[in-house]
Amino acid sequence: MSAARLRVLLPRLTRDPAFWYVVALTVAAVVEDTISPDQLRRLMDWCSTNLANIRPGGHPVAAFVASAFIPQESAGVWPFFALSLFSVVAALGARRTVLVLAGVHIGVSMLTEGLVWWRIHHGTLPWSDEHMWDTGPSYLVVAALTIAIATARPLWLRLVWVLCLAGAAPSLLEGIGHGDYTAIGHVLSFSVGLVVVLRMRRASSPVGITGDPVTVPATPQ
Repeated sequence: MSAARLRVLLPRLTRDPAFWYVVALTVAAVVEDTISPDQLRRLMDWCSTNLANIRPGGHPVAAFVASAFIPQESAGVWPFFALSLFSVVAALGARRTVLVLAGVHIGVSMLTEGLVWWRIHHGTLPWSDEHMWDTGPSYLVVAALTIAIATARPLWLRLVWVLCLAGAAPSLLEGIGHGDYTAIGHVLSFSVGLVVVLRMRRASSPVGITGDPVTVPATPQ
């Protein structure tokens, strides 16, 4: 790549939130691989969007923000999957992408933790699940992959994201038959991504054909 092309590309990259998100996930993967098991356990305890952390007496804002950057497992895979955000930014714009995907991350996390709360209070889950780990970018990345599958350019990129989502699906949906709340969250994230795609296509489709007004002759009196 020539120096001139690099000078043009770098400012565009640094203005793209997808670039910084991929960088952040890469740094997180390195950190998780470097720190001790005890430090990793404490990090997961603090970042998780579980009931203990997101209640008013916890640290809900910090947990929601940090959990989007700290994968619970397979940390090295998520930066690659997050490359799909470049396609989403190209389709939605930077601001709408941040709003949509942040909304998915927070909204789906709250819904799944609400399900955990309901099941605990109805005796189908133990009280210890208030402290269960629930951290990582999977909800927002699943939504991003879904949108990228429908919007990515060039077209071969769509096949890449289809293969990524299909390959991750068995892990993402593990326990869905038993009501696993994380698997349910992934289904919700996919559904939100699908709704975004459908709204985009509806907005871009022609509403109708407008012609000249038709003049109706007056009826003789």
